[in-house]
Amino acid sequence: MGRFAIIVACLLLLSTGSLAQDWKQVRKADEAKWAKATGLDPRTIHKLWRQASQVANEKDDDSRIANLEVEGLSDRHQVLLVTYTGEKNCLTLTIFRQYSETTFSKLWSVEQDPDGQGFCDSPFGNASADVVKSVIEVRVPQAPDASNGYANYKVYGYEWNGITYRFTGKRVEQGR
Repeated sequence: MGRFAIIVACLLLLSTGSLAQDWKQVRKADEAKWAKATGLDPRTIHKLWRQASQVANEKDDDSRIANLEVEGLSDRHQVLLVTYTGEKNCLTLTIFRQYSETTFSKLWSVEQDPDGQGFCDSPFGNASADVVKSVIEVRVPQAPDASNGYANYKVYGYEWNGITYRFTGKRVEQGR
């Protein structure tokens, strides 16, 4: 029994080390994917991800990039980074002001709707955030409509007021 416990402990230690390595590889792949999609350097994307993170140690951060929007807010020299984390893939939206190809500063961030609920996936669909005509729209899946079976989404809008982003309202849309 003692030898078995030692073997199990060793296997656990080995698997934890490989998981940390796997996360590093997953991040590198994410950064390469978003670099190809946006034209930004992978190192710049990594810096943005770290600035958006709320976890002090990079090795403890399990967040991933869901969206990196560089075009929709470019007239204001802003970039939207959407990350997700946790069991329910809850979103955090972060706006950066872009000063050069590699220099950005964090301008604004939100991870909950005005009612204090996270922007999370549900059994009915995935949460998402996009820029639509210079407005940030966050879509959060809700229970299907009993009359037709289509999923509903609460859509939260955030608009630039010249200083920061402010909540402008929510609406319900049928799923896509």
